[in-house]
Amino acid sequence: MPANIVDDMKIAAIATCPKHCALCCQTPAYSCSNVAFPRLNCATITSSQCNSPTWRVIIAQDCPASCGFCNEGGCVDAVTNCETDLSICTTVGMQDFVNTYCQRTCNRCPSTTAASGIVTSTGSSTVTCTSYIADTTTQCAAWAANGFCTNTFYTSAQRRARCATTCRIC
Repeated sequence: MPANIVDDMKIAAIATCPKHCALCCQTPAYSCSNVAFPRLNCATITSSQCNSPTWRVIIAQDCPASCGFCNEGGCVDAVTNCETDLSICTTVGMQDFVNTYCQRTCNRCPSTTAASGIVTSTGSSTVTCTSYIADTTTQCAAWAANGFCTNTFYTSAQRRARCATTCRIC
């Protein structure tokens, strides 16, 4: 088969059936770089972690290429079914859940979360850090999964003092 026909078939497969044609990794959703200092080993991420409420947000910020989150700007829903009932975005009594688990669907993504997934200590701009202050507690991963790094209830100083590495604060 001529090379241009094979190339055309591959382009069509990427556009129409990347998952079934085993070409997911060649789509724009997987075509980005992971951050320089991720909170977990991007090479060992499993598909169950990509769908886990505990890990999805961290993976989207640190290892977006591992789960196809490149086009998400570092913000994903922590649970995968938020869009099935959009009324939860405005339902009284559901706001804590929405702010933690349905940030993307309900437009609650922190404005400091950039496409690179790196948040500065000021929260005003995105920079590339070469190192981070060490976390002062072992609870940072659990706290981050519950919104500590993005919830405006906590000050930048509090996040930096306790979980600078986990929250990616320079």
